[in-house]
Amino acid sequence: MGRTQTFLGGVLLLVAMFNPLRGQEIEAGNRIKVLIRPSLVRTSSQTLQYAYQVTNHRDSRQKVWQFYVMTAVPARYVEKIHSAEHWGAGMPQEDSIASVRWGTATEYDIVPGESRGGFSFESPSPPGIVDYYAEGYHNPPSFPEGMAPDSIPGYDDLTPYGPGIVGKTVGPVLPPDPFIAAEFLDTLASYKHQAFALGWITNKGILNSLDQKLDNVRKQLGRDNTNTAKNILNAFIKEVEAQKDKHLTSEAYALLKYNAEYLIEKLEEQITKKK
Repeated sequence: MGRTQTFLGGVLLLVAMFNPLRGQEIEAGNRIKVLIRPSLVRTSSQTLQYAYQVTNHRDSRQKVWQFYVMTAVPARYVEKIHSAEHWGAGMPQEDSIASVRWGTATEYDIVPGESRGGFSFESPSPPGIVDYYAEGYHNPPSFPEGMAPDSIPGYDDLTPYGPGIVGKTVGPVLPPDPFIAAEFLDTLASYKHQAFALGWITNKGILNSLDQKLDNVRKQLGRDNTNTAKNILNAFIKEVEAQKDKHLTSEAYALLKYNAEYLIEKLEEQITKKK
């Protein structure tokens, strides 16, 4: 069974032989520093494409051979998965939560100092903050047949997903059902403050300016001035677009822009129903 089969099956094979009494130094797949840059594009009025670029920092001590996005939606909400050249993709089926997983063979790993794009999928769900998982290629622990322990502390339990590293990125989450505009506005405001805490918004003045706009939206919704609330949300989006790659990272841009657009769409539906 090759590396790609191991990756797709989610099973680590412990096959090499050694004397367990002498012990061994266990190397995990966490000797990497990565930058995950998400990019969202609307492919239709109901669908977003989530795309990712993976950069392996030049100071990393391993090549990157696996990358996951741990979405917060059932697998049926994820489709059209694409991979970088020579990489494979897989995810759970049916109604399980979709963790979209990419992996490759040795000669196509992302070496330190290099980037790789082409990882993408589509979903109708708006973005939220989710985990990513990346793993550096390493020699797995080995045991004689029938002598492998059930778990290896500091290896199997290094992260919830494997012996690599975990960070935060943007991925699809289930929208609220039923939709309540004021509650979704609170969610958008929460995303904004989480983005600041994560370093995705790098200027406190911009944070305060965006805060003020959302506070004003809240007031207008409380007065049932839906059209005015929409106009303020459009101004919020314009400020987000103006600050992209300045004081907002790609994560903050995607998180705020597309959730604000989602809120506008829902407000428009409410206006239509009232007519």
